[in-house]
Amino acid sequence: MKTGNKIKVTVVAAILGGSLCSNSVYAGHQHETKTIKFESFMAEAFDKNPGLRAKKSEYESKRRRVFAAFLPEDPEIGVDFEGQSDFFDFDSKMNTEYMLSQTIPFPTKLLLRGSVAAKEADMAYQEYLEETRDLIWHIEQPYYELYMVKKSLEVLLENQDLLDQIVKVVKARYESNQVMQDEFLKAQIELEKNGIEVFDMREKESVTEAHFAHIVNEPLHTQYELGEEETRSKLLFSRDEMEEIALEKRPELKMLRIAIDKAKASGRLTQTEWLPDITGRLEERQFEESGKARERDAFIGLSIPVWSLLKGIGGTWQAANDEVAAAEATYEDMKNEVLLKVHEGYSKVKAAHNRIDTYENVILPQSRQQVEVALSSYAGGKTIFLSLIDAQRNLKMAQMEYYESIAQFEMGLSDLRLAVGDDLKSKREDLRT
Repeated sequence: MKTGNKIKVTVVAAILGGSLCSNSVYAGHQHETKTIKFESFMAEAFDKNPGLRAKKSEYESKRRRVFAAFLPEDPEIGVDFEGQSDFFDFDSKMNTEYMLSQTIPFPTKLLLRGSVAAKEADMAYQEYLEETRDLIWHIEQPYYELYMVKKSLEVLLENQDLLDQIVKVVKARYESNQVMQDEFLKAQIELEKNGIEVFDMREKESVTEAHFAHIVNEPLHTQYELGEEETRSKLLFSRDEMEEIALEKRPELKMLRIAIDKAKASGRLTQTEWLPDITGRLEERQFEESGKARERDAFIGLSIPVWSLLKGIGGTWQAANDEVAAAEATYEDMKNEVLLKVHEGYSKVKAAHNRIDTYENVILPQSRQQVEVALSSYAGGKTIFLSLIDAQRNLKMAQMEYYESIAQFEMGLSDLRLAVGDDLKSKREDLRT
């Protein structure tokens, strides 16, 4: 089958904040037409989109903090001037004491703090991937709306030519007194009605182009062109396979699974806060009369977990368990929503594919044949004018519904890619096969 006619869109601009074409100048009301392949535009959009850059920077920031989370606080070093008669009279001191101190949390605390930081970085990365998918979806949807409008306009213009031909045939028969004037007038009315539809569709085209230009941060008067048609592909996955892929690859679900692990690690950290911290201290004392170090002390101490135990008993342990339960419930809720989106998107794609197949193999060929037969029969006086007009209307409607189905097919695939979290290209094939 021929494609979903991927549109090579006119987009050389910054998406939502960056400028992809800083040299383009808006001069008065001059309309500018630009063309770019969709894939090329998306690649630049990834580099320029500020929201995506923010998510990436957030991930990079958290990733770089992981190592620090495994380390204890800095050691302390100090000097104690003993026996001064005045705070600032250093000459009156009796001796000087030097001290080096380091407090090291219980080893499991450092390990769990590092684990929590690592999981936060993993969550930020999945958020970045989800933002990437969302950006693609927010460009693909209006992209295919623009496709549908432009193809509908092509149908109306093609229908305009057909009506011109019908008017000529009716006029020839009217001038030869083979039909009444009302048939000629009806043909003229149909032609004018189609002209109204063409005018309305051009206005809709302008609005749709403006909407797309707004999304990609282009001047609203920018015009876009359809490019060469490409091969439309279909998904070879069953609905069950799609659900499995979604559960495995959807970044948002991955993020929530990591959130559960993070909540559990945080809970273990909370439950081990009562474990004692170890403090080591070295001291050296220098007496004033000798000028030499004569005493050295070593100290090792453990914290007494009085308040930590009270905090745990008082609610922090249970609060940690509640956070795990909340994370698990959030995951289940999102999983159900994702599976529903996959179900909806899959059905939309299958239905659109069935419509496309029926239109291409049955409805469109027969509609064109019906017009040809009706036009020939009417010219030969073998059928009535109403049959000719009905055939023309049926063809126009079939063509517009066909392109609408293609747009819905592509938009359904876009919905599926967002819901599943995968490009779905690993098991695709040409619909012609």
